[in-house]
Amino acid sequence: MPELDFTGLSAAAEAAFKPHFEQVATRARRRRRRHRILAVTTVALLVTGSGVAVAARHDDSGAPAARFGADRTPDFIPTPGATPTADPGPGRQALTGRPAVGDLTHVYLRWTECRSGCPLRWAGTDDGGRHWRTGPLPVPDDAMVDLRSAGPRTMVAWYQSRSAPVPQRWIASADGGATWREVTPRRVDALPAGWRVLGQQPGPSDVPLVAVDPATGDIAQLARRSTLRDAAVVESVPPAAGLWVSGRTGQHVGDGGRIIWTGGAVDVSRDGGRTWSRHEFPDDLTASDDIGGPAVATHDGHTVYAVGRVRGALVVWRSTDGGGTWARAAGTARVGERTVRAAVRPDGVLVVQAGISAGEDPLMFASSDGGTTLRPAPLGPGADPRPVPGGYAQTGWPDSKGAWLSTDGVTWTWLDPPELP
Repeated sequence: MPELDFTGLSAAAEAAFKPHFEQVATRARRRRRRHRILAVTTVALLVTGSGVAVAARHDDSGAPAARFGADRTPDFIPTPGATPTADPGPGRQALTGRPAVGDLTHVYLRWTECRSGCPLRWAGTDDGGRHWRTGPLPVPDDAMVDLRSAGPRTMVAWYQSRSAPVPQRWIASADGGATWREVTPRRVDALPAGWRVLGQQPGPSDVPLVAVDPATGDIAQLARRSTLRDAAVVESVPPAAGLWVSGRTGQHVGDGGRIIWTGGAVDVSRDGGRTWSRHEFPDDLTASDDIGGPAVATHDGHTVYAVGRVRGALVVWRSTDGGGTWARAAGTARVGERTVRAAVRPDGVLVVQAGISAGEDPLMFASSDGGTTLRPAPLGPGADPRPVPGGYAQTGWPDSKGAWLSTDGVTWTWLDPPELP
């Protein structure tokens, strides 16, 4: 597990608003990877003269590129966010969490400000960001909190106090934050159809998958954990495509006792997690050195891609029978050790992003021929979307605190976090 890294957080923020595991782990591994990526990119520039990084900024694929407003660059290229509240006053510090998107008009987030204590609160919009409401989160001030949305008016959050020896707990609101209640997850053999599956860290190898009723906030949890190692649930696939989990099949101990994961594989369930089918890929195919195996991309659950890297080269596998059989596609590119994300747009275009932060010098690719060719494409959102009612959402958390929203997965608009009082 990557080391925890709280560099840059103030003492007050550390005491009352500890980031959740995913944020801390992501920041830690990005700090380690920046030095490696810089060396790889420099070598590429010296060898080719112009470099892959420069060529990848131009789209000659023939596939429509993602479109977004000129007022905001992609999440993984840091830019200034919302303007701070005017005259914040001495000692004031407002911190916001990852956006939780219920649909294209209902978006929520957690936040806190530190004056006398640091109480945790929520903020939400019902009209796509024109107006925001806010209220208290009924959790201890020192709690670790992960706020999620399961529907337009439904939020859930797990929390755990850092000072009291109590297990993780859940709360839910089904009326947009007006009222909250404690929820106890119900153990099930299969997750109910139509409930929103939550991606969490630690992943399904350690904690069984959970799903939330978008109408009530009730929570169901599988009775069994994933048998893959270092696994992650794939959140970018539509619910009708089934449950997909990506992970590893083996491990060995490297220098200094470090665990090195081996063997990329994907599991798919068509019955809510009651039964699973697995496919293992050769050559340690992976999209990340830290969590999960290959990146899984599908729009209809029938044509499915498993995308990752092998020895620094991008590799694409394609299935046309829902993951039953697979064939390697010809498309490839040099991506070094960059983290890989992939998705299939509603128009059938496979979108691949290599590098999830500005420090990785991200590259973008698109394929409209089933992965036979991977053409460089302009940087933009679309490779890591989450299906929501009415369209798609993608965040750049933790590098960016807002969210991209789209009705069609091609044209995107940016929603900035609010100026909180």
